[in-house]
Amino acid sequence: MRVEIMIDKEQKISQGTLAALECELYKNLLPIYPKTSIRIRKGSANGVELSGLKLDEEKKDVMDILQAVWQYDSWQH
Repeated sequence: MRVEIMIDKEQKISQGTLAALECELYKNLLPIYPKTSIRIRKGSANGVELSGLKLDEEKKDVMDILQAVWQYDSWQH
């Protein structure tokens, strides 16, 4: 599975924060999806693209994990 996250460059999020987010996402996704590749980059808008998942339910589960990690922001400290 491949996860690509684009974060609006206007949000002024540091590279350290993006690296911490990537680490936390790997920690949460690899036990369930061992062949996960994550790319986080700055761009002109916010967005998430998932590829390599066949079932809509799997996509929903991954999006739920992404949302939970983002909301549980202890990884930012």
